[in-house]
Amino acid sequence: MSAGRAAVPAAAQARRAERLAVAEALLVAPPPLEALAPARVEVLTRSVVHASRSRPVVRWTVALDGDLPSPLAVIGKGYRSGGGAEAWRLLARLRCAGFDDPALQVPAPFGFDPARQLLAQEEAPAATLHALLDGDPAAATPDAERVGRWLARLHAVREVGVPDLAVDFEQLKLTEYAAALAGVLPRHAARLGRLTAGTLEALARVDGPWGVTHGDFQPKNIHLDDQRVVVIDFDRAARAPAARDLGHFIGQTLTMGASRHGHLGAAQPWVTAFLHAYTGAGGDVGAVRSASAYVARTFAEVLFYRLVVRPVGSVAFVPAWLDAWESAVDAAVGGRQR
Repeated sequence: MSAGRAAVPAAAQARRAERLAVAEALLVAPPPLEALAPARVEVLTRSVVHASRSRPVVRWTVALDGDLPSPLAVIGKGYRSGGGAEAWRLLARLRCAGFDDPALQVPAPFGFDPARQLLAQEEAPAATLHALLDGDPAAATPDAERVGRWLARLHAVREVGVPDLAVDFEQLKLTEYAAALAGVLPRHAARLGRLTAGTLEALARVDGPWGVTHGDFQPKNIHLDDQRVVVIDFDRAARAPAARDLGHFIGQTLTMGASRHGHLGAAQPWVTAFLHAYTGAGGDVGAVRSASAYVARTFAEVLFYRLVVRPVGSVAFVPAWLDAWESAVDAAVGGRQR
């Protein structure tokens, strides 16, 4: 083996070791638990859930004194670039705004350690909505309905403040995606330019209310069991059009379903059930009408991640996904949700 080839695995191994060291550094002390105020904390187990330089995730099992739940599983998330204190406060405010409901929840925040930039929170149920795609998606439509009701409740929240989405956020992101995609799909460069321009035009026309949006509302961030839907990861939360969350969920759900079952229609029953439950729970109809603009935007983002950030082996799916992106743009211009 040549020195050049050997250097690539060695460099990758070094990066993995660095990420693991960053995560393990969070585990040197017990988690911050000021919301529970235990007199004694005994760490029973500790482990790394996700090794990352910027957003590592770790887990403890702790024994607490008195009437507190014990043993207790605690999830810790590191924020090396900042934002952890804001995430801690947002979870607390959402719990106060009704997301401590027995059925529709966000994780209870236990504490924040500024020295480690570490947010400690309740562990969500182990199963994710994404995992249900492994079976027949149609069988899980009742779960998609529960998710629609969760999102309608979030969009009804008025007393929780989050920063406004930056005015140029979508312009910058879509420009980045288009340039990178044109580099890996040169034969489609002209079409990518047209689709990006159409998506930006559609986003400028978005109707419906502004309010608290999750920002990454998709099946991997939605945990559930028979009683609860618990949504995690509010790092992209912002005041923005409600259609932002709707379109992101639809686009992510369709592409995840296609990755599992080979075609974009596989998870369509979820989309239908989700939107029906969302409007039935008071979600805004105008936001639903505008969701196609954000579906188009999500196709651009997912293509970027699958072809540029973490390239997949086969690109046979690309023509169908570009067609779906174009259909979403057409639907947005026509004011119809497909």
